[in-house]
Parts: sequence; structure tokens; C-alpha cells
Amino acid sequence: MLDSLLHLWNNREELRKFLGKHPYLGPFLFIIFQALQVVLAPVPGEATGFLAGFFFGAFKGCLISITGIVIGSSMAFYIGRYFKRKFLVKYEKSPRYLKIKKIFRKYGTTGVFFLYVFPGFPKDILNYLLGLMPISFKAFILICSIGRLPGTFALSLQGDVVYGGHPYKIFIVYGIFGIAFLIFFLFKKKIENWLYIDF
Repeated sequence: MLDSLLHLWNNREELRKFLGKHPYLGPFLFIIFQALQVVLAPVPGEATGFLAGFFFGAFKGCLISITGIVIGSSMAFYIGRYFKRKFLVKYEKSPRYLKIKKIFRKYGTTGVFFLYVFPGFPKDILNYLLGLMPISFKAFILICSIGRLPGTFALSLQGDVVYGGHPYKIFIVYGIFGIAFLIFFLFKKKIENWLYIDF
């Protein structure tokens, strides 16, 4: 594993040059990979978001990553809706489903939006469960894409900064995210109480 990471680091410029020579193939394959990650979750979404920035840069990586996320989320939403009866039979009594259902009934799309923004919440599962709720696809895709955009850009930015190999920039970025996490941690209980989330 360590050897693979060192190889990736030592050849990062060649990898970006290679992807630059294939401006359509590289992003297309990464979008497919990101979409499958959302539907099947073979690897953590944080890892793919970071790699998008590492390979394509902060802004392009964010665009590519969010495109894959939206496609994968749409697929998960429709899978949940298509197999609604089967899912309900299996997960009708699930605590996670009941909590999301309660949030949706009480706060509507606003509550769902905060679930996507909320760090650490299992968003890939949320896509499936929202397919069981009385929400339109237009509303779902708008909430999902906007709600996941800040976190996606943050991961792409980290990947891009790490690619540059500038220690001071890395420390600045992680310092900013550290402060943001600290602020979030201070208000975590209030947010959890408002959303009735029990991790």
C-alpha cells in the first residue's frame, strides 16, 4: 500500500500530463468510477473526492467529482423508488429510516438538505431512502447536488494542494478545515438535536 502511494506521488506530474492528453477519456472514466462508488460504495467517497483534485485540479476535479456523484445519486434514488415495496418490507422498522422519515415529515426538503451538508452522515444510503419518500426527483437532485458541493470542493482542493507539494499551503488548507471542524464540533450537539440524529 505504501509503495503504491509513493509510486503515485513520484509519478503525479506524468499522470496529470497523461490525463491532459486524454481530456475526455480520463474525466469520463472517473465520472463512471465516482458514480459506481455512490451506488455500490466500494471505496470511501472522501478518497475519490480527494483523488479528483489530485488528478484534475481543484475546480475541474470538483466538477468531475460532483457530476459522478449526481449521476450515482440519481441511480440510487431511482433504485430505491423502483424497489420501494421491497425496501419498505426490509427497512420499514429500521431506526435510520424512521429518523430520516421523521426529519422529512417535520422539516421537509430543508431538513434533507442539512443531512447532505452534515459531515459524517451516510449520504449514499440517504439517496436510496429518499427514493422511498414523497419527494420529486427535481427537488431531490437540486438538494443533493447543492448539499454535496461544499464537501466535494473541499476534498478536491485538498487533493490539488497535496499534489502541488507545497507544505505551507497544505498546512493552511488543513488549518482552515481544522477550524471549520472545531466550529462544527462546538455546535454538533445542537445540530444533532435539531435533526434528531443519533450516530
